[in-house]
Amino acid sequence: MEINNKVLEFMPGNETVYKAVDMIMSEDPQDQLTFPEEFLNSLTPTGLPPYELKLQIGCIIMLLRNLAPSKGLCNGTRLIITKLQQNIIQAKSIDGTDVSHSPNPFDSISD
Repeated sequence: MEINNKVLEFMPGNETVYKAVDMIMSEDPQDQLTFPEEFLNSLTPTGLPPYELKLQIGCIIMLLRNLAPSKGLCNGTRLIITKLQQNIIQAKSIDGTDVSHSPNPFDSISD
């Protein structure tokens, strides 16, 4: 993550920070005490993005799952960020394929 943060420092523009939502799915108050939010935020499981993700327009990102293999959106596909919104990251495939042109993002990836 340190390399990513260094690259962002040299890029023009503002960074947008996305944070994951971490909570225990248990009604038992003891579980809430055993696994505080700070602990959950410190976990970095392999194959998952970090709790705090810093991005900028023009950054290169990589898919971590197969979204639409028939359209080339497979695990490991590299994309360039074209727009950042509160709950949406719009990106274009490095090979030039625009996979986010639809107003409904799921329309553009459905098979």
